[in-house]
Amino acid sequence: MKIEAITDSPQLLVNAINKAIKDGDLKTWKKLVNDKKEILYSHTPEQWNEKAMPKPQLYKDKVTFNIRWWTKNDEPTEEIKGYIVGRFTEVLMVHFRNYFTMLQTYP
Repeated sequence: MKIEAITDSPQLLVNAINKAIKDGDLKTWKKLVNDKKEILYSHTPEQWNEKAMPKPQLYKDKVTFNIRWWTKNDEPTEEIKGYIVGRFTEVLMVHFRNYFTMLQTYP
């Protein structure tokens, strides 16, 4: 599953998300960095924490947020992936809608 945000400024969108997490504006999300130095976002309530995490990937005209998980864990169920995609889409729509022109989700 993934989310795709069409934008003229992919880095600005990711920077805004990172800043909102750092500043405590997104109280139920945290930024993690894996061993490859890639950013992952985790929903912090225990039920969802580090189970399925959107990972931003920047392109010239978009940011994709692909769902990832730790290799030490089993792959999350489609339901868990769906909940995280839904919750992260909500965050994008509510807090960052000025940073993109279109948002799409994919199974």
